[in-house]
Amino acid sequence: MRPLILDLPNGRELANELDFAIEQMMSIPVGLIGGAQWLAASTRQQQAFQKWREYLQLMADGRVVVDTLKVA
Repeated sequence: MRPLILDLPNGRELANELDFAIEQMMSIPVGLIGGAQWLAASTRQQQAFQKWREYLQLMADGRVVVDTLKVA
């Protein structure tokens, strides 16, 4: 259940973006490391990791109240 805060990022989407960014970096041949393709993939991975980390910190700080599902 998503919280009612509209500007809260979707954790699943952030984790997926981080996975895809890492996968993209890993798919680059060793000979191209340091080139333009590598730099683009590295930048994408760093941005995805930063967003994921910010999300985790936001959730851990308890500043966001998330209603948990009550299971009977």
